[in-house]
Amino acid sequence: MSKTTKIIAALGVVAGLGVAALPAFTFAAETVTGDVDLYVEVQPAIAMTIEGNNDDGGHVSFDSYQYTIVTPQQGDNPQEEGWYEKNGNVYSLTTDTSVAEGKNYFTRSANTDGVDVFSPTTLGGTGAVDGHPEAFLAGPSSSWTQMLPNSVVNGNDTNGFKSTIHVYTNAAGGYNLNVKDADSTTALTKVGSTETIPAGVPESGDTTFDLEAGSAAWGYVVDTASTTGEGYSPISASDTLIKQQSAPTSSEANRKTTVYYGVATASDQATGTYKDVITYTATTR
Repeated sequence: MSKTTKIIAALGVVAGLGVAALPAFTFAAETVTGDVDLYVEVQPAIAMTIEGNNDDGGHVSFDSYQYTIVTPQQGDNPQEEGWYEKNGNVYSLTTDTSVAEGKNYFTRSANTDGVDVFSPTTLGGTGAVDGHPEAFLAGPSSSWTQMLPNSVVNGNDTNGFKSTIHVYTNAAGGYNLNVKDADSTTALTKVGSTETIPAGVPESGDTTFDLEAGSAAWGYVVDTASTTGEGYSPISASDTLIKQQSAPTSSEANRKTTVYYGVATASDQATGTYKDVITYTATTR
């Protein structure tokens, strides 16, 4: 049986017809597994600060800014909102009094430590795949995102950095769903190199960890996306139970599990494509 993310179990037979009542996939007995290829493409980026001395010899640091794309609502006035628009590499306050179709608007926030904060906002990460290697289009058994160094990407339903697993079973006891790394290397590893983004490590006494820009790590959350970079579980080389259902999968609610991935990159993270393979296993109870 080929490995896919359609985790399924049990076989139904139409009484008296001698034919299997199968959906558009193949059933198996008791245990099935499926692999997911995770890809993180780290883009090149550059930032600069300039420091000098003022007249009394004191130290001066020039603040820099980060710009975040906004989603306009009907009736918004970009000029009154204080939004910016981008022309080439320059951001300037917009003079638009109504939202122009097809134009991106940005909010600006000061980065008070004087260092540009890389933001993955303008890199897409919304499911767009134009110009990306075919590896990113490997179908339901892959998930990918783009990001810059010194940044965090939290998987969500918009950027699609997630896996949605459906388990189908007629077993009276339901099923268990486990996840693990496909091998003993739990890090996302740069293709053709030894550079890595390691699996996150919880602090002593905790079972989860938080993602922080500048500190390379990755992990996952189950069913509820993290919006703050908090509450991620580390991947393990051994099975970890992430869902248990105690009845046959007669409804969407008890057969669907969504796993959201999250990644943080170091400030000097090398460019390139990082990859790991994780395995989901469903077993009847």
